[in-house]
Amino acid sequence: MRELDVIISKYQELKSKDVRCILATVVHVEGSSYRRAGARMLVDEYGHITGAISGGCLEGDALRKALFALDRQENKLVTYDTSDEDDAIIGAQLGCNGIIQVLFEPIIYTDGNNPCELLRTIAEQEVSMAVSVVFNLDKSQQQLGTSLVADENQAVSGQQLPNNLQNALLFKSKEVINENASYFAELTTEEKTHFVFIQMHQPPVKLVLVGAGNDAQILAQQADLLGWKVTVTDGRPT
Repeated sequence: MRELDVIISKYQELKSKDVRCILATVVHVEGSSYRRAGARMLVDEYGHITGAISGGCLEGDALRKALFALDRQENKLVTYDTSDEDDAIIGAQLGCNGIIQVLFEPIIYTDGNNPCELLRTIAEQEVSMAVSVVFNLDKSQQQLGTSLVADENQAVSGQQLPNNLQNALLFKSKEVINENASYFAELTTEEKTHFVFIQMHQPPVKLVLVGAGNDAQILAQQADLLGWKVTVTDGRPT
């Protein structure tokens, strides 16, 4: 199962129990890191984590930052400078050498366009889609967050955005889908500067296995680990 599907499944479980949660997304990386932009993790109000934004070196501090932002109910951008030789500032031996920007977004269940709902739209579609995450390196400014998803036909779901910003995101989203590559840029609209990470999402690979022998069962399990959509057909009764 894809990590995205695991996160969405946990989100739906937490929503059904009315347990508060917050989404953390790596929105930009300079240098090396264990995970690239687009890595996500979901944190509930009890500190349980689903997904990962690193190889384990950032999660401890990120958990504290997530719970703080969840209590404040506001989006928060945090910068981790793992090129700093003093690993003690984060409390772990990092083993990488880069600057990682992580955006924390509290989830509001009554908002039909909250970040997890937008990601669920992607997970449920069988077409290529792009998701736009808008943030600001000036942490005193508003962090718009996960704002818009679009397919190649420009079908859109998301927040109500200024027309010029939405049009710019749609234009770049189409480029991302056509080029099959995620995108980071600095956009200026009406004298306002926005940083945007637009992530490309491909639908899962479909695999049909004819026959349910022992070898096919193992192959199906491995394909499922890769996040592929597996169908097994066999003429024998189950």
